[in-house]
Amino acid sequence: MNKRDIKALVEGKLSGTKKQEVIKWLLKNPEQQQRYHKMKADHVARLLRDTESDTPQKARQKRFQIYQLTGYAALVLVLVSLSLLYLKTGNAPHTPELALIETATAIGENRTIELPDGSMITLNANTSISFPKSFPDEVREVSLRGEAFFDVTHDADRPFVVSTDNGMKIQVLGTTFNVKSYPEDQNVETTLVSGKVRVVEEKDNKTVVLNPSQRATYDKNEDKIIIDRVDTQNLTSWREGKLIYDETPIHQVIRDLQRRHKVSISVASPEIMNYKYTGVFDNLTIEQIMDLFEVSSPILYKKNNNQITLYMKK
Repeated sequence: MNKRDIKALVEGKLSGTKKQEVIKWLLKNPEQQQRYHKMKADHVARLLRDTESDTPQKARQKRFQIYQLTGYAALVLVLVSLSLLYLKTGNAPHTPELALIETATAIGENRTIELPDGSMITLNANTSISFPKSFPDEVREVSLRGEAFFDVTHDADRPFVVSTDNGMKIQVLGTTFNVKSYPEDQNVETTLVSGKVRVVEEKDNKTVVLNPSQRATYDKNEDKIIIDRVDTQNLTSWREGKLIYDETPIHQVIRDLQRRHKVSISVASPEIMNYKYTGVFDNLTIEQIMDLFEVSSPILYKKNNNQITLYMKK
């Protein structure tokens, strides 16, 4: 990150993942926050000065554009006041930190949080989510990395948007759905339980609309979205500590287990990676899961502390 990124944020030229990255960087760097606030105040003051020679109608139009650019009219007024103070005193303006909240879960941890609009979000293990301290009037947007179940409060005037690190956006008004978007996974999955959602792949603007019991799977390697009907209970049962698999590729099962349990799993027999697993892990320990593997599949295991090695039966 550098001054050019701050300038692009100030001028409203960033969106999606890049915007979130710059904001998170600013939150961790107080000195850069001061630079941001000064650049923002100067930018707004300069735009407003440019309206002085315009007709009243044209000036109003420009001010409205300025408000859109900066996000909220109230924030603009604060920044303008600060910019005038800065121009008079020559001192750098002091403003509060950006009001962005980030919550994360550790390996093996689930957590339910409430958003400012009353929406309830349950985070799966090794997941992070960020959102504004208060949502603006136009849209409710959160940024997700990992897996979460959303129970969104209905608000017809303010769509709810989930942005992922993989360039996917899920847009809703009020509904319940699950999003699985771990950066290390090949797929990004959106599963609709109730209501209706629109899934948008931003790079090529691929868009699909889901109805209940449908799943949209975005394949990163193939760059395509696949729609299928699913048992939503199977895909959301992780909230109760249960993992349900139906002909699931073993590499996905391994990743899920590593997120839920503090273990590292390696594969000694390459043919294991072609295996698809069917079974249920209902709040089991990792040892119980491995024992179940041995009696329900052609897979054997060895465990040494937190390291597990899988073998194919001869």
